[in-house]
Amino acid sequence: MFQLFSYNKFSFHFKAFVDPLHKEFGLINHEEKSCLVLKFQLKLYNLNLNGTDIATETVDLSSNEFKLSGYCALHNEVRKSSELIAKWSSGERRKQIRLVFKEAFVRVLGQPVDQLRWQLKEVIYTEKFKSRSIEFRSPNDTIVISAPIRQKFVCNDRLNVTLIHEKYKNIIVEFLPEIDMQPVNTGSNFGSNIYLCERTRKRTLSESFQSMMTVFSGIVLGLSSVGTLSGYSVWRQLLPSRRTLYNDI
Repeated sequence: MFQLFSYNKFSFHFKAFVDPLHKEFGLINHEEKSCLVLKFQLKLYNLNLNGTDIATETVDLSSNEFKLSGYCALHNEVRKSSELIAKWSSGERRKQIRLVFKEAFVRVLGQPVDQLRWQLKEVIYTEKFKSRSIEFRSPNDTIVISAPIRQKFVCNDRLNVTLIHEKYKNIIVEFLPEIDMQPVNTGSNFGSNIYLCERTRKRTLSESFQSMMTVFSGIVLGLSSVGTLSGYSVWRQLLPSRRTLYNDI
């Protein structure tokens, strides 16, 4: 069931969608086309309890327990931006998390010019209890999730974003795999152009290298065993006593 949402800045209407089968969620535009598609679960770590206890909460935004809204980037925007807002209740506390995506030119190591990429620019968590409201934000210089502008971000590892408040301890937002994100430039070719996160790429390369070394070590050990047996056989044939017996046959 879709919820209609209008964003005054663009005077467009966007509706939330949830695909429970594939665990995807996001927004569709007035043409009934997906314009923001996400897939992940969140785990929140609250460090503001007394003592050493840490409160944890798993957030599955593909569940109907969460009210989704937001806006998508438009095709004619000079600098595209999009946002997803999720709201839910836990006891008497009302909670909200905002994910803000923006385009930016980014300096990439090894590239001669800056690259146009989309970024998860801000993560904002708000908790309300009675008349009190507390907001935690990610620092401006913290960009954990980013990909080239026409690519989908995919990560099979956990990613953490730290949210801060000037008076309270941090909130840790952990993105749980499988993580798929394409907040801008979605279309018929969604998912066909994939950007694999650096952590997964490094881990995959490391596992591949370890696997190759295991195979190589097995081959070397096998060749060494064959060489040892062959050498031992030759050595026995060349013993003087055995050579005499052989010549007397």
